[in-house]
Amino acid sequence: MKTKSFKSFLKEEFEPYKLVILTHSAAGVRDTKSEPAESGTELLKKVGKQIGIQVETADFVGAYTKKEDNKRLLYSFEFDEDGEVQLPASDDRVLKYQKPIVCDPKNTIIMPRGLGTQGFTASRGWLDLVKEFEYDGFFIVNDIESYDICTSKYLTYVNLKRFGFRTPKTVPIEHSEAAEAAFKRLKTDFPIILKSSTGTQTGVGVVIIESMRTLRAVVQMLLLYEKYLPLILQEYIKTDYDMRVVVCNGKVIGGIKREVMSDDIRSNVSLGAVAEEIELTELEKQTAIDISDKLGLHLAGVDFIPSEDREKIPPYCLEVNANLGLMGVEKRIEGSPTKKILQELGDRDSWNTK
Repeated sequence: MKTKSFKSFLKEEFEPYKLVILTHSAAGVRDTKSEPAESGTELLKKVGKQIGIQVETADFVGAYTKKEDNKRLLYSFEFDEDGEVQLPASDDRVLKYQKPIVCDPKNTIIMPRGLGTQGFTASRGWLDLVKEFEYDGFFIVNDIESYDICTSKYLTYVNLKRFGFRTPKTVPIEHSEAAEAAFKRLKTDFPIILKSSTGTQTGVGVVIIESMRTLRAVVQMLLLYEKYLPLILQEYIKTDYDMRVVVCNGKVIGGIKREVMSDDIRSNVSLGAVAEEIELTELEKQTAIDISDKLGLHLAGVDFIPSEDREKIPPYCLEVNANLGLMGVEKRIEGSPTKKILQELGDRDSWNTK
């Protein structure tokens, strides 16, 4: 199946809908400055307003929902002018909520963009909140099952292999003293990649390992301070660049090429890597579409290492993002990918197709 051109599936006119973004304005765990707009929430609100989509936001912290007839009311704390949630003080006797958001499955999309990582930056109750909307037939972008797969790099690997996609060899490290045994199961040579299977942010948590001595020491140190941190070893595939392909409802919105930084293995734009729009091959487009479909994603960022022959050999899939950042692709893909995403999500035929 060939990917349709942009003009064939993007409509300037569509039936308006309400987009409700569930966010977590204090989600950052790094010790570097991070602006609220970097999550893409403000961008979605801005573009949504331009094309006639009502965008509402609620913070997971303190949020709850109750059902009225066939609709749901979503209650959450107020936001300040900078988009930060206003948490109650310990001596507050009256909690201050913003006006409840009325959600109707006939015209409302729920987009969780702040679910975070369980045990690090999230509460189990937030997953339960989204599941309530799922049970009532709301269109969720993306649902809990797909999100859960993509938040684990190892489970993503398992599913990629399960469905026959090319991906770097990956094994879990199950104990602080099991690093050498895991390396032997990987069946490759140094250098290799050591990653946290979950909870990494903008490339932090990804390390290149050159020797067994270093591998043992780093694993022991990490698991000393976080005993149950899920770690994986991954085959190192040398490349000058990788690609982020944006897929929405089975259609490719566009792709960017990210140069691997000098004296590093990472290509994260937030860490200083150079990125630009790239023309994808038909094979790369179809592979990204197929991966998104198999993992049940309506909106995805699929990360590839290009193959030796991009026209004939499928790429290696590095990672699949169920909650992709939008600011980077918005700046580099021509024609506002955010607008294309919001328009494509308006196709009612794609709602609840799983």
